Amino acid sequence: MTFLLPLLLAFAAQDAAPAQPVQEAPIPEKAVAAPAKEDAPTVSIRTEGNGDRVEEYRQGGRVYMVKVTPSRGAAYYLMDTDGNGKLNRDDRDPRVSPVHWTIYEWD
Repeated sequence: MTFLLPLLLAFAAQDAAPAQPVQEAPIPEKAVAAPAKEDAPTVSIRTEGNGDRVEEYRQGGRVYMVKVTPSRGAAYYLMDTDGNGKLNRDDRDPRVSPVHWTIYEWD
C-alpha cells in the first residue's frame, strides 16, 4: 500500500496542474444577405384629355396590369393573365351585363 500512495499523489498533482487554455476559433462577422434584385412594383397614374384616369402597374420593367377609370362609367382592368406580354380584358365580371335593344322584329 505504500507504493500506491505516491502513485495516487502523482495522479492528483497531474489533475491539479493548470490545463493549457484551448484556443477557440474566432466568431465570424454577421453575414448580410444581398439585396433582392426584384424591383418593387410601381404605379404610374395619368389622366387623359377626356378625363379618363389610367393606372399602369409595372414590375421588372413590364406592365402587368392597367386600371382604366372612365370619367363616366365603371372602372375596368386589363391584365396580363398568361405572361405573354399582352393585356387581356376580363369580361366575365358578374356585376356588368351588356345592354341589348330590340331594333326590329318580324314573324
